[in-house]
Amino acid sequence: MARVLFYLPVVTPWWFDHMISPLIGALATETEVHVVVPPLWRNTGVGPAQVEGCSSIHGVEWHIVNDPDHRSLRTYPADSDGVVEFVQKIAPDYVFCRSADIATPSRFPGKIVHLLESGASPFALPLDGMILQRDFWHHGAMPVLSDEDRESLDAAFATTWERMQNRLENEPPFCLPRDQVLKQMGLPEGRKIIALPLEYEHEEAFTGFHNRFARNLDLIDHVAEAIDDEFVLAIADHPLNYKHVDNRLVHSAIRALGSRAQLVPNAGARYLPTTLLIKNCDGLVVQNTKALYAGAFFGKPTLRLSHRPTADWIGVHGEITPFLSDVRAGRAGASVNQARTWFAFHVMHEVIAPAKIEAAEILDRVERPFSRDRLQSGLERFEAYQSEVDWAA
Repeated sequence: MARVLFYLPVVTPWWFDHMISPLIGALATETEVHVVVPPLWRNTGVGPAQVEGCSSIHGVEWHIVNDPDHRSLRTYPADSDGVVEFVQKIAPDYVFCRSADIATPSRFPGKIVHLLESGASPFALPLDGMILQRDFWHHGAMPVLSDEDRESLDAAFATTWERMQNRLENEPPFCLPRDQVLKQMGLPEGRKIIALPLEYEHEEAFTGFHNRFARNLDLIDHVAEAIDDEFVLAIADHPLNYKHVDNRLVHSAIRALGSRAQLVPNAGARYLPTTLLIKNCDGLVVQNTKALYAGAFFGKPTLRLSHRPTADWIGVHGEITPFLSDVRAGRAGASVNQARTWFAFHVMHEVIAPAKIEAAEILDRVERPFSRDRLQSGLERFEAYQSEVDWAA
């Protein structure tokens, strides 16, 4: 019997209940399951409710790391050697990881995957979906695909892709002329628009050290100092910052930049203002936000300021000077064909439904990162959700 470890330093209670618990339940029917997790702190870890919610799942070995150093597990463990030694004693065959610290899990035995949120704007994906990624926040990553694999992806996704393109050309607000969109957002015509979506900046977001800039203020300053009057920064704050963060200093700093920057409203909007902004911008700056994918969809030149890797097909810049040169020249970013293939892979294959997947398929996905026989069910699930979204609209 295979042995499975869930290593979960930064799982929130909601994510545990809705995403992790179903996976534990599925795998416990076929494998020996161990869970290493700290107690609740800053909305990460587990409490009695999470353990009780798994009480009907038999055979789960809980290892709750309730010692004075448990807070450090989220980022830089105080005793990473001790954590590795403990996991070596468990000797897992498979490790499912939810952690901002990726250096420590990389030393674990077994095959390791990271449990991450799905996301591929402008496509709306089911809220109960996740992805299994071998390399943490490697945006745009795909397994090695044969020509036949790529042809299968493109063929199966062709109608869905065409429908999305038509929507973004013909339905409001995306059908609006660029000058009208810019006017509504308070942005000037005649200047290059640099879209800058900000990260969620809260104490429960432990992943900030993977950004090039830990604070949104520093990110804004860095980009603003590099541009002249030819450009204007169009800054979209993260929706969760409006709800959970006192962001007055950030907004004041944006106002202080005068004509060099504009805050694009993004609080409680009934449409997708960041996606609309990216469609109409001339260049995109991101750190680790999945807004990167909207830039790839629309073929925008993109600067990614991150310590994590990006797939070559997206064609991102790592430094601002060559990025601004591309924006000035009106050069495109990702090609349509390569973007279509990745979106097909993500939507139809990469996103899984934890509540609807069985143990054999979970482990098979770890062993075989791609299989054409998974495409139809993935597409059907997406289309069913898309019908719900359309009906609600």
